[in-house]
Amino acid sequence: MTAWIEVLTALTAGPDLPLRGTIHEVRAEGVSESFTGGFAYSGQPPMMVVPGHGCRVWRHGNKIRAENIGGNPLFISDGVRAWDFTGRSDRPLVGSPDRVIYLGPSQFLLRRRSAAEWAGNDFAQPVGEVEVTEFAGRDCWTVQLAPPEGKPYPLRIWVDVDSGQMLGYRVEEVGQGSQFVDLTVGETLDEALFVWDGPAVTQEERQHFLREEHLVAQREQVQWFTNNVTDEHLTVRVPVDFTPDSIRSMDSGGFDASNRAAMLSRRPRSVQGWYPKWGVPHYVWSTPLWDWAAGTIHADLDRAAVEELQRHLHPGEPVGRIRRIDPPGRGRI
Repeated sequence: MTAWIEVLTALTAGPDLPLRGTIHEVRAEGVSESFTGGFAYSGQPPMMVVPGHGCRVWRHGNKIRAENIGGNPLFISDGVRAWDFTGRSDRPLVGSPDRVIYLGPSQFLLRRRSAAEWAGNDFAQPVGEVEVTEFAGRDCWTVQLAPPEGKPYPLRIWVDVDSGQMLGYRVEEVGQGSQFVDLTVGETLDEALFVWDGPAVTQEERQHFLREEHLVAQREQVQWFTNNVTDEHLTVRVPVDFTPDSIRSMDSGGFDASNRAAMLSRRPRSVQGWYPKWGVPHYVWSTPLWDWAAGTIHADLDRAAVEELQRHLHPGEPVGRIRRIDPPGRGRI
């Protein structure tokens, strides 16, 4: 009879034989949601590997290559650097492998769990005896792992005897899991599989690009507001400056706009009016074409200030249905 400690030793310190194969997600018929349980991970790693419902994998020690089923790279690491292709496939994100986290239904099969992770209670302790069986064409150990608090079912795993590689897992009660198919263990792998020699960007460079894209989009939205709402400076007597720096425009001509001090929205006029679910006191009103809402975050907006704002937004238009909305527990003092 195989002892659990033998399986655990293989899982954490196996010989790391090279392997290649395809990982497929297993689902029960009619089940649309994947099993979402996962092993705990400490820290806030910025690079995440999410292979989805299936991937092709080459692994040798801490070197790995994962491609989608169509053959496009998802993630590559030579053990020193890591390349994440989930953004721009022609210019992946490059970083350190110790800043990587694996997510999704295939996560259990893409990396070895550390000894520290096996010391916890998140699918880390055996239930019943270790059995010997054949799985994915390999001699394997199989055992059920106890679920942590809050998860109802144990997790069955299959572990390759020769390499200590986990080849599959399944929550048998619901018929969901993930497993290797078309598996080959022990053949020599080309080292070029684990290196990307094309262009790449660092996390700092990507953040810079994202900030620039945000600023461009922000300027475009401000211009939309100027063209479609008003080019007036929206300071009222409270005083509060309603001039927005963040705008979400809609095909209907409605919008949600805000800055650090105030919020302003409109929608096409409806029978019931526009009542946003804001957590601050705010005013709503209607013009012939639009329902409006305005609120302030750090000041108490009054009717006179709202009327001044209305003169900026839609001068000369008739206004009706004006009322102040106080969220529950936030009544006027």
